[in-house]
Amino acid sequence: MVKESFEITKEGTSIIQVTATDADDPTYGNSARLVYTLVQGQQHFSVDPQTGILRTAVPDMDRETQDQYLVLLQAKDMGGHLGGLSGTTTVTVRLTDVNDNPPRFTQSMWSFSVSELAIPGAEIGRISATDADLGENAKLEYTILEGETGETFNITGLNQEAVITLNKVRRQRTGEKGHVQKGF
Repeated sequence: MVKESFEITKEGTSIIQVTATDADDPTYGNSARLVYTLVQGQQHFSVDPQTGILRTAVPDMDRETQDQYLVLLQAKDMGGHLGGLSGTTTVTVRLTDVNDNPPRFTQSMWSFSVSELAIPGAEIGRISATDADLGENAKLEYTILEGETGETFNITGLNQEAVITLNKVRRQRTGEKGHVQKGF
């Protein structure tokens, strides 16, 4: 069985309740009384021995480090005592991504030159960034920070790359630079 859980959760967060049945007569001693234990997965999970509720045993599991866990649970009759019979089931816990990683530019600084003869729409350069998250959480949006360069240049993101183009022609003053930043 497969169950999804968010990657950032508090310790003790309920994942799923497993249930087993026993064909023994429940009115005769402990023969039909089941006890649940973990055979595999004790480092990250715990199980309530009476209810079979699987819970996280550590806070803030990180999907970017490990995205799924195989947990082997055992149900043993006779209240878990010696001589009891047992059965097992495997639960696959898949961690669902949350937006917990910032984007990172592939370079710490970018420098581009543009000819004063360039026409509006000319490509000035490309920048790129990555994000360890998945899907919507990994989508990047680029903006040019406020200032005069925002009127002169345009930035359009495409996947994890952005293209900087010339909006309008103007003469650059000596020492003037434009800066870009990823927007959230």
